Amino acid sequence: MKILRIIYTIILLSLISCHTKKTTEIIYYSKSFYDTYFFLYPDFKNNENSIKKIFKVADSSSINLSILKDKNAITMVGSDSTNIDIDYSKSIVFNFTKQHKLKYKWIKIFDKNNTFLESAIINFTTKETDNQTDLTADFETLTVNTVQNFLDYAKQDETKKENETYTYMLFNKNNQEKMKLIYHEYGNWFEVEVF
Repeated sequence: MKILRIIYTIILLSLISCHTKKTTEIIYYSKSFYDTYFFLYPDFKNNENSIKKIFKVADSSSINLSILKDKNAITMVGSDSTNIDIDYSKSIVFNFTKQHKLKYKWIKIFDKNNTFLESAIINFTTKETDNQTDLTADFETLTVNTVQNFLDYAKQDETKKENETYTYMLFNKNNQEKMKLIYHEYGNWFEVEVF
């Protein structure tokens, strides 16, 4: 009888644990009528592991996508469940505009409340070689701020438009590769690698 109570208690505690366990995965939410996938990442943390997960999901999609931390930022417009709008003041939002599966046209991180994205601009040390710019900054691991500053630098730099293919490499203060953008067709689209 005592053994049955112990087994019952173990099963009950396991079930409670399963129901209260928070997900660390990115969850598909919906597809809008204007061909954008919406995903939720409620357990997003401002660290390299979460950023790698986001880019893994983005790489697997062949159309535009938005990944949000908070479901409350998504609103349905009218009675059509595919007419979706985002309230950027309620969540951090990763927006990806794509040309094809691994071909990015645009990536932008929105964080109106500056919960993860800092207003400070990162100062990069740059080194240019043939068809490549290496950027180094004083950080150890990737954060939202580091990623957005790197994306902004590459977007604003005109050098990529002078070459068929051009690469931007991001290195941390220990000279470790952290991220790479490879632009193609004179800056028309790019690939992303997160190390």
